[in-house]
Amino acid sequence: MIPPLGKCTALIISAIFVIPCFTTFANEAPDYCNRPGYICHQLEPNYMVVYPTKQAQPSSASQKHEGKRNHNSDEEGIYHEKDLIEVNLSALTWKAYDAEGKMVRSGPVSGGKEYCSDLGRECRTIEGTFTIYHKGDENCKSSRFPLGKGGAPMPYCMYFHGGYALHGSNFVPNYNASHGCVRMSFEDAQWLNEDFVQVGSTRVDLHY
Repeated sequence: MIPPLGKCTALIISAIFVIPCFTTFANEAPDYCNRPGYICHQLEPNYMVVYPTKQAQPSSASQKHEGKRNHNSDEEGIYHEKDLIEVNLSALTWKAYDAEGKMVRSGPVSGGKEYCSDLGRECRTIEGTFTIYHKGDENCKSSRFPLGKGGAPMPYCMYFHGGYALHGSNFVPNYNASHGCVRMSFEDAQWLNEDFVQVGSTRVDLHY
């Protein structure tokens, strides 16, 4: 689930977003991890992912959704948020809402399961509202799973928080079965990746 970007020693910064890099550190985070505007996540002993606070933290929108998820759409599919992908891991569905707040496409998903025996812990998908900060093409692969070697296919990956991503899969069961990523059909992931998601602006709201 960690983006296959390799080791690097600097952040690539643009006016819109920061592409996260995995940097080797000693035993403490660099100074900029203590500055406003950055989030640093220690993913493995020697690797840390860094990206802007505004893209990584759950926004207030996630709290607003809690009180209106049951009545935030009408018969025409109008939602009260815009440029958003809503992922309902209890209903096992995703829905994309355009710039006018209208649902434009939906489909099935499978998220993180309750317990992963290979990790020895719970691996439910993180909940909240996040901004997609990186996406890959049909060749995107996991650098962590299977454990010890990596290489699991994650076509059209779209990372929204640390190593969590939406991605295509040839196995999307009608139950939550992943290590934490959100699986969807290859076709749905390709459409979202190529025709809908804008890195640095499109948000994902995930909840069970």
